[in-house]
This record gives sequence, C-alpha cells and structure tokens, in this order.
Amino acid sequence: MTITMTPRQRLLAAFSRKDTDRPAVMPNLIRWIRGRWGCPCEMHQLQACETFGFDAMIMYGLYLNHPMATDYVYRPDGGYRDLPGVKIDIRVENATDQTIHIRQFHTPDGTLTDRIAWARPDMGYGDGPNPHREEPLVKSLDDIPALKHLYPAPRKNFVTDLKLFSQIVGERGVVEFLEGSNAGTWGMEALGPENMLICAVDNKPLLHAVLRVCQDQHLRLLKTVLESGHRHIAVSWFQCGPSVGWSPDHIKEFFHPLIRESVQLVKNYGAYYRYQDDGRMTDIFPFLADLGVDIVSGLQPPPVGDCVFGEIRKKWGNKICLMGALDPIYVFERGNQQTIQQAVEALFTQAPDGRGLVVGTAEAFGPDTPEECLYALSRAVQTCWQKK
Repeated sequence: MTITMTPRQRLLAAFSRKDTDRPAVMPNLIRWIRGRWGCPCEMHQLQACETFGFDAMIMYGLYLNHPMATDYVYRPDGGYRDLPGVKIDIRVENATDQTIHIRQFHTPDGTLTDRIAWARPDMGYGDGPNPHREEPLVKSLDDIPALKHLYPAPRKNFVTDLKLFSQIVGERGVVEFLEGSNAGTWGMEALGPENMLICAVDNKPLLHAVLRVCQDQHLRLLKTVLESGHRHIAVSWFQCGPSVGWSPDHIKEFFHPLIRESVQLVKNYGAYYRYQDDGRMTDIFPFLADLGVDIVSGLQPPPVGDCVFGEIRKKWGNKICLMGALDPIYVFERGNQQTIQQAVEALFTQAPDGRGLVVGTAEAFGPDTPEECLYALSRAVQTCWQKK
C-alpha cells in the first residue's frame, strides 16, 4: 500500500535522501508572489504553495519583509530606532524613476557617509531593483570601528514569531530562517559590488575587515535562532560565486572560511543547512560536501549556469539533497506546459529513484511567468512519477 506523505514529511525525507511517495516540489516563488500579489510575506508564500500544489518551504525573515535585525547598510529606508548612540542625518531626493538617499552616521567611533540610488520597480531595472551605491559607506580601514555600530541587536520577539508561524504551518511544509547579513547576500554592501571586487586585488585588508564585521552579525543572528530550537536554516551566497566575477583563488581566500564558520555553527546544533546560489556553482560542490551541507539549491543549468544535474547527482547525490535544477526563464517565464513537462521528464531520467531531490527552479521566476506554468509544474511531477 502506498502511503501519501504530508509536504513536511516529504521534504524532510528528501533532505535526508530517503525514499518518498514522490519527489518534493518547491520552485523559487518570491518574485512572482511580490509582483502578482504585492507582498512576499510568509502567509502569501504558504498560500501560493497550497494554490499550486507545491511542498511549502517558507523563507521566514526575508529581507523584503521583517528581518531579525534591520540591515541598515543595505536598506536606506529603515526607521533607525535601534541604533543607540548613533546620530543620523538623512536627505531623500524623490525623482520619477528613483529615490536618492544621502546619509551620514555619526557614531562614537567616527562618521560614515554614503549616497544610494534606488530605482523604482519596473522602471529600467526589473521588478525588484537593488539599491545602487553611488558613494560607498566604507572607504578605508579607518571606517571599520564606526561600521560596527550600524548592526542592531536581534529583534527580541523574532524567535517567538518564528516558533508561532512554524506551528501554524505544521505538516503543510517546512519553515526556514533565511539570514541575509552574510557576505554572500548583502553583507558587503558597505563597499558596494564594484568596490568589493576591486578590494580583492588592491586592498585585501579592507575587504577582510568588512567581511569580518558582517560575518560576526551573521553568526550572532544564526546563533540566536538556533538557541531557540529552530532547526531549518537557509543562507544564500550568490554574491560570493564565480558568476559575480570572483576568481577561484579569491573565493577560497575570502569566502570559504566564512562559509565554513556558518555551516559548522548550524551543524553544531543538529540543524539543516541549505546553501543557495543562483549562478555557476559546480566547482564548489567538493567543498560543500566536505562541510556536510544538507541541501544545495540553485543548480542553474547551461547555458546560463554550469550545473549538469545528472553529473552532479552522480558525484554528490549520496551526500547532499539537490534542490532546483530547472531554468526559470526558458522553461517557465518564456516557456509553456510542454517545456515544463520535458524538463521534468529529463530530470527524472537523471534521478530515477527521486531520492534526495526537491524539484524546483535555479532562481526565482518573474511575475510575467504565466500562472498556468505554476500549475503545470506540480502536474508534470505527478504524471511523470506515476509513469515510472
């Protein structure tokens, strides 16, 4: 007799590379939800998963909603109420297509200034543009002591809210704490994307110093959640991969030690660690397997990425749960039911037992993706699996 699993049971079995009634299904929905429904909060994530028949993996604490500690370095529009001892002067210039934020932070260890241009959604930079650093916050090692004042303490009610929401979700899915203050997400925004690459060549001490400050905040937030008993952690390291422009030597020098710290902290608490990247990532698998990462998500296939799913699964599928692998643009946003069906069939050919697999997308598909394509994914998984 076939036993039907709950979404939570199915996901946990996939994370541990055990047999399931069918492979779990969870694409990256955040951009679609934000663009179609206007809000990517946890309840909207859960609603979307149940609407389209996905096994819900809810990203709690997403920077777009209510993070555990506000990232004032990344977001210029915060309330700044939890930075005691810091005087802040802000001027905002409101233009048709963007806002310009000019900031001064007067800290006990010096003054920091920056200038940030933030484009409005769908006005030339996509549906969710990131702030652009016209003047970086950190210019030299002399700024590091002042930078440390801009990372607030964890929000006191966060772990209570996380526990309550996890109870609400129950067997309907898995709730992950998504932490984004690390270098791989928004931690290096004190330098800005261009300057962090330049510093890797011209000013390594400054890059190391900025990395240390944001990593300390990252570990502090992770530890707070882990000590509360939560056991599902997701961390994106997309800013630290070769797709951004980092060389293999620079990745090993600057980022591998930080990833190791992050993973080892989570593993010390017996929790699941999901590593996310949305670009080329084949070369990092030996390192991730050695660390004992539970889930690797992304797996962007060629030609955009370099992840040939069958080859990766053959080498690492007995050690790591693999999540993603379907192209969000050509299969979904510019695709149709047929392209989705073909992609799922090809995926199952490379993973015939479905063990350790969460079918999904390498990155989020955009709000222009037809709603029918979302329904088509869960249907394709069901029909392809039943044929086996």
